[in-house]
Amino acid sequence: MSGSTVIEVKTASKTYPFVIGPAAREELTAFLAQCGVTPETAIFIITDQNVIETDYPQELKARLESAGYTVYLAVAAAGDASKSLATAEQLYRTMLQMHIRRSDVVMAVGGGMVGDLAGFVAATYLRGIRFIQVPTTLLAHDSSIGGKVGVNLAEGKNLVGAFHQPILVLYDTSVLSTLPSREWTGGLSELIKHAVIGDPALFHDLLSQPASDYPGPERTAELVARAARVKIQIVEQDEQESGLRMLLNVGHTVGHAIEQKSDYSIHHGEAVAMGLIVEAELAVNKGWLSSSDRDLIIQALCLHGLPTGRPDQPISPILEIMNLDKKHQRQSWTFAVPFGIGDVRVVRDVSREDVIRAWEATNIWREGGVE
Repeated sequence: MSGSTVIEVKTASKTYPFVIGPAAREELTAFLAQCGVTPETAIFIITDQNVIETDYPQELKARLESAGYTVYLAVAAAGDASKSLATAEQLYRTMLQMHIRRSDVVMAVGGGMVGDLAGFVAATYLRGIRFIQVPTTLLAHDSSIGGKVGVNLAEGKNLVGAFHQPILVLYDTSVLSTLPSREWTGGLSELIKHAVIGDPALFHDLLSQPASDYPGPERTAELVARAARVKIQIVEQDEQESGLRMLLNVGHTVGHAIEQKSDYSIHHGEAVAMGLIVEAELAVNKGWLSSSDRDLIIQALCLHGLPTGRPDQPISPILEIMNLDKKHQRQSWTFAVPFGIGDVRVVRDVSREDVIRAWEATNIWREGGVE
C-alpha cells in the first residue's frame, strides 16, 4: 500500500505504524482506514500559529473532508508557553462545544510542543481518546514516538503528563523543506543523540556527510528512519520509563534546565546539545567516557551548527531546576550519560559536585563559537 517506510512500533499497550516518506500525506486516509478510523469518526486537529501559516493543516483538513470525515481545527499560540494546563483547558472546552466523543480522534499537526500538548489533551479528555501524530519539524521525530505526552508547570518542563500512545505517526518529510534554519539545526541534536545512544554507523555517517542543511525529503526520510529505530527499540522494551527508556534522556537532564532558565529563548535542540556536552564532560571526569569520544561528539555537533559548549551563566539556578527532575532519587541524581559512541548508560550516583565540576570544565558557548 505504501511508498513510504513503515516501521511498526510494538509496545505493551499498543501497536501502531510509524510512517515516513517524502509524500506520506498522500497516504493519510489509507492509513486511517488501516487503523480503524472510518469516515464516521470526527477528527479534531490541534496545531499552532506557526504551522497554520504553512497551510499544511488546512491541506490535511481538506483531504480528510473530501474522504468524508468531519474535521475541526484548533490553533494554539506558538511557543512553549502554550504547553500548559491553561491551554489544555481551552481545548477541552472547544472539544465539548464541537461534541467530540470518546470514539473520535485528536490529530496533532506540528512540532514537539503541539504533539505533547495534543497528546496530553487526548489522554485526559473523557478519560482518554485516540490520537494521531503528524510531525512537521525534525525535532518531532523524537517526541512523536513513544507516547510521552504532557504540559509544563512554571517550576519545570513536563511535570504533568501521561503515557498515551498514538494510533499512527505520519511523517511527510517534504514539509520540512519550509523549516527555518534554526528549527532544522535544532532537530539535528536529537538525530545525533539517537546515533550516540544506539547507532554508531549513523553517527559516523553524520560525521562524513553532515546534514547541516535540509538534504531533501528522501535523504531526510532515510536519516530519520534510522534515528527513529533507535528510539523504537528502546520504547518497545520499556514503555513507561522504568529503566532502559531513561537512556533517551541523555543531554536532557542538563538541557531541560538550560532551556527553562533561558525562558525558552534557547531552542530545545540547542539546549540538548549544550546538555550533551556537559554530560559528556561529566562522564569523562568520572572515567566512563574517553576524551576522544567526547571530542567526536563535539565535532558532530559543530559540523551541524549546534552549540559545543554551555551558556555563560552561573550554575546555581540550573542546579535548582535540575533538582526537580523526575528521574532523581533523594540522595543522588540519575543521569543518562555516554560511555562511548553507541553506548549510553543510566547512572544513579551523580552528585551536585560532579555536575558543578563538569559545568565549570565545559567551554562557554556564544553564537559563533566557544571561549
